[in-house]
Amino acid sequence: MFFYRTITYCDSCTYIKSLNNYNNNNNFNLKNCNNRNFSSSRVKIDTQSITSSDIMMGYFKSFSPWRLSPSKLDMETAEKRILSNIKTPYEQKFVKVGDYEINTIKIGDKGEPLVLIHGFGAGIGLWCCNLDFLAKHYTVYAIDLLGFGRSSRPDPELIKSIDDAEKLWCDSIYEWSKELGLKKFNLVGHSLGGYVAATYSMRYPETLKHTLLLDCWGISVKPIDYEQNMTFTRRMLTKMLSIDISLSIVRKVGPKLVTKFRRDLLTKFQHVHPIDMADNSENIVSDYIYHSNSVEPATGEHLFRLVSLPFGWAANPLLPRIPSIDPSVDISFIYGEQSWIDSRPGFQLQQEMPNIKHVHLLKNAGHHVYADNIPDFHDYIIKSIPPINRIIEDNNNNNNKI
Repeated sequence: MFFYRTITYCDSCTYIKSLNNYNNNNNFNLKNCNNRNFSSSRVKIDTQSITSSDIMMGYFKSFSPWRLSPSKLDMETAEKRILSNIKTPYEQKFVKVGDYEINTIKIGDKGEPLVLIHGFGAGIGLWCCNLDFLAKHYTVYAIDLLGFGRSSRPDPELIKSIDDAEKLWCDSIYEWSKELGLKKFNLVGHSLGGYVAATYSMRYPETLKHTLLLDCWGISVKPIDYEQNMTFTRRMLTKMLSIDISLSIVRKVGPKLVTKFRRDLLTKFQHVHPIDMADNSENIVSDYIYHSNSVEPATGEHLFRLVSLPFGWAANPLLPRIPSIDPSVDISFIYGEQSWIDSRPGFQLQQEMPNIKHVHLLKNAGHHVYADNIPDFHDYIIKSIPPINRIIEDNNNNNNKI
């Protein structure tokens, strides 16, 4: 048995959509394409060649236009779009680090260097609600970790162990800081970025003033009986829907899948990048998340698999390792009050380590503390890493009291 599939595509960009035609010829628009330079072709399909995996992928693709592999220009465009709300001028460049390049933006020149590291599956663009504010107080650098976003993706075959993964990330940040002439800086990391920031602090404390961990992943130690206390169904679902598998589906399907299944994340940016929540149309944020995770090899996912265990635990937890950070490095934590990340280890470490200056519990916030409660999040950053102008102002106030 055969049927015909009409493939419609734009000759000027990567937008594609497929339509199965059996007895009629339906019309549709590629509403995400601005070029409108369309062509069509009819392809004869043998139904016997269709497998169950084809059917499953077809289900997911019903949410989204089919896409060719995105080009560097596509990724650059997605990044510029998500940063389009920023009013402060910024500079973007690729910093050469050995054989690799680290995508970097620099914004502001008001104070000490503040380096931002994103979480798993994210990138520079998800700081779009914070950069204008931070640029008023710091010289801000935001980077895409190797394996993510627009930074280089090393060959996964060359990275085989936990130490290899941590060394790659930490050494690349160190070399990056040398290339930019940053002798001392403040390091801020969210989720997996917090894990990287903590391990960097262990390896290169001489380069740091303060490390701020935002809802940091990988601190807690996996309980011995954790899996035994889970139902069989939950164990299977957790494995099937693991974060790296989810990204592999997004990579093949496109941004509408992000819109459908992660509306909770998109609504956090609604005030700067609106989306019509009545349909599954992609918006600027979903398009950016797709492009940040659509390039192969999937080095970032490979690295995460190395440093993690099933069910989201760290293979080499930070809780027993953070005390080894040199006491010259000040450390602070910001946790979301409603996050799935356990905040108790942060308070526990504060009792043991004099250099842990603050442990903040951010109200009305989940895991994405930087987007859930933006005003209080910014306030906690200022309290954790006081800007130079704030320190001078406080000193003047104290002198006036005397």
